[in-house]
Amino acid sequence: MSQVSSGSSSDRSLEQGASAASLRQRNVEVRRQQILKAARVLLSQGGLAALSMRKLAEEASLSVNTLYNLWGTREEILRALTLDARDRMDASLPKDASPDDPVDYCRSLVRATIREMSRQSEFFRPMILAWLEGEIAGQPSPVEPMAHSILTLSQVIRHARTRGLLESALKPEQVAWQIHHGAQFASIQWALGRIDDAHFEARALYGLNLVFLGLVHEARRPEIRSKLKGLERKLRMSPAGVS
Repeated sequence: MSQVSSGSSSDRSLEQGASAASLRQRNVEVRRQQILKAARVLLSQGGLAALSMRKLAEEASLSVNTLYNLWGTREEILRALTLDARDRMDASLPKDASPDDPVDYCRSLVRATIREMSRQSEFFRPMILAWLEGEIAGQPSPVEPMAHSILTLSQVIRHARTRGLLESALKPEQVAWQIHHGAQFASIQWALGRIDDAHFEARALYGLNLVFLGLVHEARRPEIRSKLKGLERKLRMSPAGVS
């Protein structure tokens, strides 16, 4: 009987230990999310310049040491914010989008990405400007706000080329970079307040369709030309707030 009692006591101790460890893990995750939430508030209020570790600790009601213990440096917190935003972008992709039609799929990808950026403009605008300032100063940012889309685009283009849906002697990464550059320039204009959300999306989609015009088979080109003409009409309109 004593052996049974001892075993039961041991099992309870293990369960209590596992429960305590699980509680500690949940508490850590709650505080990590508390830090990210505070970082978003500071970014929305004062841009990247407002995001010092001292101000972040005050906003999160935690010590600076806790920030370092839970996330690390300011750059690592920025990277975590960007990865979180990327996950939200991925989740926002239309469920019926399929890479079997590479043109429509890439349109959906770019459209969903830009709409999520517009929805989180208080985060993405300062991030894009910080990345631009770093590039100008020769100090690249630890994060590139739109870099994740290059990998996804290149995978879609490679798959489509393998199936004979696209014709290109260029590497898929080169094509993806070209699409990305157009969207990136539009994102800078948007972050600076030169264009609104609708023009940001139209410019990025125009660049994408223009690239695909040279990759698709002849039968698909009239549809893409029609898309380009429609986007040209949108782009000739004055963006909101710009004379």
